[in-house]
Amino acid sequence: MPLELKKLEFNNPNPENNYVTYENKLSTRFDFSSKELEILFRNHEKEIMQIVEEQIEEYVNCDDTCNDDEDMFPRRCELNGEWYVRGITFDEIYFLSVLTAFISENQGYKEDYLGLEVVFFYNEDSQKFEIDGINSECI
Repeated sequence: MPLELKKLEFNNPNPENNYVTYENKLSTRFDFSSKELEILFRNHEKEIMQIVEEQIEEYVNCDDTCNDDEDMFPRRCELNGEWYVRGITFDEIYFLSVLTAFISENQGYKEDYLGLEVVFFYNEDSQKFEIDGINSECI
């Protein structure tokens, strides 16, 4: 049975652009190296975030990348389905990073468990962002 995902939205002000955790529940951290890159991201934000959601859902529901084996990381049984966007970095036209975090509550309380980074590059010919890969980390 596939894990159903639920996106969390944190609205605590983040004026210093600190790193976001489940514990501090700060608003998403943004890091744009120029106003032009921020505008480019904002113009494509809806389609980028749709791709992010598709990619992370596929990742956590694929037995090759996430299952319940004892020696596996990540383990799907550790996830409660909740996730949020930790940060967005766009520092050059060929590298856009969207960091997401997944929550576990197997210790009796909710905490960060899995980080998935979805990486894009901007194809100037098609004028679209294309997926470059997905990276995982224990957080």
